[in-house]
Amino acid sequence: MRRIDLRKLNPSPDWRARALSKQADIDNGIIDAKTASAMWSELKPQLKDLSQNKCWYCESREDRSDNAVDHFRPKSLYPWFALDYENFRFACTFCNSIRKNPKTGESEGKGDHFPLLSGSKANNRAQRNTEDYILIDPCEPADVGLLDFTEDGLPRAKFPHQINRNRRAIDSIKYYHLDHPDLVESRRQLALDIRDWVESADAIYDPNDQGDPKIEKAFKGYVSNIAKVIAADAPFSVFAKKMVKGYQDRYWIEVLLECA
Repeated sequence: MRRIDLRKLNPSPDWRARALSKQADIDNGIIDAKTASAMWSELKPQLKDLSQNKCWYCESREDRSDNAVDHFRPKSLYPWFALDYENFRFACTFCNSIRKNPKTGESEGKGDHFPLLSGSKANNRAQRNTEDYILIDPCEPADVGLLDFTEDGLPRAKFPHQINRNRRAIDSIKYYHLDHPDLVESRRQLALDIRDWVESADAIYDPNDQGDPKIEKAFKGYVSNIAKVIAADAPFSVFAKKMVKGYQDRYWIEVLLECA
């Protein structure tokens, strides 16, 4: 999961005015929150742009899928946040919708879940920052670092011995369906590609070489491949960067990471 800077989401004055009016109708019970779907759908292009069309939760990119505008706090439980654009997240189908994990048979996906570590849920917009919620929020810089991965592509908690942080990571993996076999396999294959590029570059890299053009071109090609998969706009870029860090004892990898 890569941090999304929600401050860059800047709806037009017209959208904000219409959203305030529609939200008032929801608050007063005149309309149901779900009937306002056209409003948040208008912001989907802007939400997609913030992550280069990637799901904010799993970093996958499904160009042929009609990904959703997810409400971080579900509109069914928090109707007063239905048109609060700071509550919007861009999510793929597997992270946003309840689906069975084909490997475990368990139901996963965010759906209308918004579990709390403790305390009670907010009862109005003014209580936005009072909840002790479990789900990792891609818009919170301190949250995204709670996740880690194995070389096989499996998600895991970064701090397994810290009770609350561990629970937030483990539960988020389930609710966001981050361990879906397709995602795990995509990460695993990416890790293998990175290993092959590093080993191939290592085999021809010579810091004392005067620069054979053919060797230099091949070396730059491998480095370019690695640079592309750790770039912010690449799918699974956070996972890729973690895999590359495993090779940072190489001087050229260390320099590559410093520039990423």
